[in-house]
Amino acid sequence: NASLTPKFDQIGKVIMRVYPGDAIGFQRRAGSDYYAMQGVPYRSPPFDVPVVYEDDHMAIVNKPAGVVMYRAESGQDGKARGGGHGRDTLLSALPYYLKPSKLAREESDEDDKPQNLMRPQPVHRLDRPVSGLVVVAKTRKATQHLSKQFELRKARKTYTAIVNGCPQQLTSNENESSSSYEWNTIDHDLDEKTAITEWRSIRKVKSLHGKDGQLTLVELKPKTGRYHQLRRHMAWVCSSPLVGDTTYDKADESALRLRSRGLFLCSNAVELEHPFYNTPAGREDWISLGQREIRHGDALLWEDDSTGTVKIKAKIELPQKFESFLRRENERVDKFASG
Repeated sequence: NASLTPKFDQIGKVIMRVYPGDAIGFQRRAGSDYYAMQGVPYRSPPFDVPVVYEDDHMAIVNKPAGVVMYRAESGQDGKARGGGHGRDTLLSALPYYLKPSKLAREESDEDDKPQNLMRPQPVHRLDRPVSGLVVVAKTRKATQHLSKQFELRKARKTYTAIVNGCPQQLTSNENESSSSYEWNTIDHDLDEKTAITEWRSIRKVKSLHGKDGQLTLVELKPKTGRYHQLRRHMAWVCSSPLVGDTTYDKADESALRLRSRGLFLCSNAVELEHPFYNTPAGREDWISLGQREIRHGDALLWEDDSTGTVKIKAKIELPQKFESFLRRENERVDKFASG
């Protein structure tokens, strides 16, 4: 009966006083709210998070550049303390974009029984200016399994970047440099710890403001996980800082002229073991599917013939700004030469 529904005059806050006779209501969005039923706020984020792959155990999403992974500690007003980012983070956005898991939440002593998380949890990080793939766990078991893979470097990540100039690196002969399209290995310690990166050039374009008149699109595969490893290795070892890298580009004239479009670094491919299909219960489910490979959009599930392990890999297209920037730089050189 609508006449019995109380009328609320204002939206309260946690810190507001409540007096005798006050009517208090709790408003919750109806529908398939994955985590709101467990008390997690359900709010549409101010940015889009494309879901590349998702099942009841894990997900892979595409984080936009400029979005932080986690928020700082919050104050009573709901805003982050110390100039943080409030709720506009990837962690806060995930409950809005991911679907409800169909797995039961009951506690169990069975090792293979998944336990749903209160909210989906990323198992690794991407820096704020970096875009690309982030692996997310939806159960406690998946969190442990996936986190361990990143900790032990079993998960394989591939990044693509635009660097200023033509990357140079001494080969094993130490007398000639390698700038071809073959894979190169950087073994250069960072912070007194082993740091290894594999890289190769995949495209070169002319640029009026690039170092030596050139920009290079490179593919990068980190074999270790040191702080800003890819950015420091390319800037310090190959003398080709990433375009838009305000920390390591030395702020010379060339770098300053190329900063306007932000950092050009994207995590565009990832490969790892599936957290469920390699458990005893998961193997039964996988066999029952009756397929060696299963395609899900930009992701592929398959069984490795050599190990029998069920793996998942995902690969996405680079952000449009990569191609438009390279094309614009090349066209400006051609226009200048013809004019």
